Amino acid sequence: MTHKEQLQLWVDGNSVHDKDEKGDQCCPDFSCCKPELKAPKEERELFQQLYLAEKHNEYERMLMMFLGRALPLMTDKKVYIAGGKP
Repeated sequence: MTHKEQLQLWVDGNSVHDKDEKGDQCCPDFSCCKPELKAPKEERELFQQLYLAEKHNEYERMLMMFLGRALPLMTDKKVYIAGGKP
């Protein structure tokens, strides 16, 4: 499965963790591994639009938002996500 195919499945509501010879690929919101993290449809659609339009900074911000939602489910420690321009 291509990344774009996985992304379309995710937007349609089917969170599939992609495993192939290249490695593992979670859905952007990690809902394939933690269903309770599934982003609202509007967010999934916006992410896909930004990704397909190659608006890297914008969809990276959304990835950080999804990561921020996932971390509290993985640890009881306080975690801060820092970033900036590469």
